[in-house]
Amino acid sequence: MMPEQGKNKRNKGKKKSIILGAVLGVVAVVLLVGGFVIHTALNRPHTLFEPTEQRTAEITSEATPAFDIQAYLSTEEEPEDGEETIPPELLAAPTATPAQAPAATAASQEGEPQLSGIVNVALFGIDAKENGGTTSGSMPHTDVNMAVAINFDTKEVSLISIARDVLTTAPGHSGFYKFNGVFNVGGGMDDPKAGFALSSRAMEEWLGGVSVPYYYGLDFQAVIDLVDAIGGIDFELDIDLYDLNKNRIASKGQQHLDGEKVLAYLRMRKTAGGLDYLRTGRQREMMVAIFRKLKDEGKLSMVPDLLKAMGDNLYTNTTLEQTAALANFARSIDPDSIQSYSIYGNMAENYLWRYSMIDQQARLDILKKVYGIDAKPMGVDTQRYEHFLYDSGFKAIQYLNITKKLFEEANATYSESTMTEAQKRAYADCWKKYTDLQTAFNAVNEWMLTLWDDNKALTTGEKNQQNSYYKALMSLENKLQPAADAMKKAFGLKTETDWKRDINQWFARGSVINDVYVDFR
Repeated sequence: MMPEQGKNKRNKGKKKSIILGAVLGVVAVVLLVGGFVIHTALNRPHTLFEPTEQRTAEITSEATPAFDIQAYLSTEEEPEDGEETIPPELLAAPTATPAQAPAATAASQEGEPQLSGIVNVALFGIDAKENGGTTSGSMPHTDVNMAVAINFDTKEVSLISIARDVLTTAPGHSGFYKFNGVFNVGGGMDDPKAGFALSSRAMEEWLGGVSVPYYYGLDFQAVIDLVDAIGGIDFELDIDLYDLNKNRIASKGQQHLDGEKVLAYLRMRKTAGGLDYLRTGRQREMMVAIFRKLKDEGKLSMVPDLLKAMGDNLYTNTTLEQTAALANFARSIDPDSIQSYSIYGNMAENYLWRYSMIDQQARLDILKKVYGIDAKPMGVDTQRYEHFLYDSGFKAIQYLNITKKLFEEANATYSESTMTEAQKRAYADCWKKYTDLQTAFNAVNEWMLTLWDDNKALTTGEKNQQNSYYKALMSLENKLQPAADAMKKAFGLKTETDWKRDINQWFARGSVINDVYVDFR
């Protein structure tokens, strides 16, 4: 062998050793990291999740004037004879610039929370069929809205259903919606990630501000696939089971249910008492039954693979490690110890939509028991608040939203340097009246939210104050309209100013109340 050949052979052997060593090093790192993840999932699952916290209600972005309007404001006008005097407390709010929408679901808290060790996971069920269709109009909604409160410290689990028909706001958006439509406001099936994120934020407000950072969303097919993959469920039916065509597919009593029948059971309402409250109870019972089977048959370790196999029918923002940690933690949970709650109330048909008017005190008791917090009532979901919207609130919101669009168009087309003096004066005058109405509306809105107890009659003083506030809003609206029309004319703006638009269609397509249309047929 030539010396050079021997040298090449030694170099090749050295290179192979280096490559082998590098590969083994990478494998060792992967195994080390994988082992650490597995160890963490098994022994310290809570460290894989962000700490639970209390968040304040989200306020939409504020409008800002295009220039300093103070120099262009005329001296304060003297009230005309017979003109409504505005109660000073309505214009004393510290809001410098108006919010796009009222913070109707502001959920501030009092007291010391007991959130250590708790992780909230939202579970959403979408009424979307495999072919892309839906059972409720043209848009799939989240007809199952459940918070799973997992306490890693005490090994307690609580299931909290939120009625799909409660009246709510959608964080960051103008208008009012049913809870199951918040998903559509966020993006719906066109952008499910954003839709579930917004639904989770709305759920946080209903849970007193307690964060809900994680979610799982399942459509019809995902439910069917999950149940069939674990061999069905043995379940004691409390009612005869019917499909959507009202055909009986199983009788009351102990039955073995496949995926199709479990889905039918979860969705039954009209043929099972007609109340969504009863349906949410059955949904929580089925959740526990599925968990019990997985645990009894030692199949909890299958959960990550089961969820992964659902593919496009499952939506989640959790990692595989987090799901594995939750599945492993579930081994320590006794199915009989799982607590079941519902935020619900009687159905009331008001103003073209049917809503669930929740039991306010029951909600506060649930949040105190599960999270240890003293939350405030959700004043938006009351008949008294609905009456306020129809008597005065919707009209004020309509005027504010129309005027806000005028400012947006003017700001997008003009700058301070391109505006004439006449335009600046018209702009400033309109801005002043706009902010006056917004400030007064916010004050009245917050006051109305304190009158959340529909069972408690208003005092004579409260009735008189309410009437005074309604008249004040109307007076401010009457001042804003001509100022907005004058500004529109001065700038030649194209924004539609239909001041007499029918507020009975406040939820319809093209409404100036709701900034997103949701089909609830």
